[in-house]
Amino acid sequence: MKKVVEFKQPQDKKIEENKKKKIDKKKLIIIIAIAIFILTFIIIAALYAANKNFRNFMDKHILRKDITNENVAVIDIDYDSNTNIIPYGRYICILAENNLEQYNSSGKKEQEVKIEINNPVYDVNGRYLVIGEKDSQKLYLISGTHIIWEKKVDGNLSKVTVNRSGYVTTIISGTSYKSVIVTYDDKGNELFKSYLSNTTAVDARISQDNNYLGYAEINTSGTVIQSNVKIISIKEATEKNTEPVFNYTAPQNSLILRLKYQEKNRLVCVYDDSIHMIESNVDVKLMDLQEDKKITFGGAQLTNCVYRMVEESTGPFTANTNVEMYNIATQKETTYLVEGVVKSVANYDNIMAMNLGSEVDFINTNGWLMKRYTSRQEIRNIVICDGIAGIIYRDKIELINL
Repeated sequence: MKKVVEFKQPQDKKIEENKKKKIDKKKLIIIIAIAIFILTFIIIAALYAANKNFRNFMDKHILRKDITNENVAVIDIDYDSNTNIIPYGRYICILAENNLEQYNSSGKKEQEVKIEINNPVYDVNGRYLVIGEKDSQKLYLISGTHIIWEKKVDGNLSKVTVNRSGYVTTIISGTSYKSVIVTYDDKGNELFKSYLSNTTAVDARISQDNNYLGYAEINTSGTVIQSNVKIISIKEATEKNTEPVFNYTAPQNSLILRLKYQEKNRLVCVYDDSIHMIESNVDVKLMDLQEDKKITFGGAQLTNCVYRMVEESTGPFTANTNVEMYNIATQKETTYLVEGVVKSVANYDNIMAMNLGSEVDFINTNGWLMKRYTSRQEIRNIVICDGIAGIIYRDKIELINL
């Protein structure tokens, strides 16, 4: 059998070469287009980061970060009644007449919980809300619409806190002791009590892994105020032995205000003059709140971040506010300039809302503007929860999706 050999004509070779050239040209065009896109993106990102006017233009006209009260959902409230606004989970809650109503981001009431609370003291962490009657005995732990447990405590509740696992601490006054700190697990079982005879408890927090209770106390019996921070091992504590495994005595006249447990059992301590962190039983100062600057706000409510706000004069009757943030996990410092004087602050997770009177700047802990809200009237207060901010007025709450 003869073998057939196929010979390509010169014309066929030219057609094949032309096809290859066309394919190569298409690849080249695609590569050039991608390179141009990446270069353009890098230039825009650099301009956005470095040029304030360009950033303002992008935020307003391209990214649409500017919003007004003409296009937001509204919840009407009765300003004549005893109404409390509580941010919880994905809801803005209204507590009035022993009823906790939960509203979504569209302003629709989704559910409600009946509780015997009129003057609340509360704390929120993840899916848990602990709420009690201030200076009274009633106490609840709530998750969603379910009351996990309720109790009547001995004494008067002055403060309650909850961690992300549902472990609860309460600070109680009105007993034979100056303060009593009671610790509960997520089922409502009392783990132990800590009795303070000579000092007053200011704050108490349970670590994220449920292993430690950190509490702050002040002693006002001497000529100067003495603040202490103590840590108890929950596993080792018993009803008869709640001796601290760590005790830090702050400098005299440093008034401890609040605590917050961050990741890896880092306990952040906010004083009136500084912010500290206790890690592995070592105290480290993170920020100074009393320098030759006008520091208006400072705190540690954000996730893995502490901050302070420095007001800087720009004229006889004008000033800007420089927000200085420090990430305790990455040790990175970030700043954000607010054009105006901050009147109040609200925090949630990695979001900070700054009330300038009739305007609110929402920024994240990376120092970027998320939203800017402009109102036609004076803003009374702001609350933030998961994906929602509530702008509170006398007779209504306006909802901002974050």
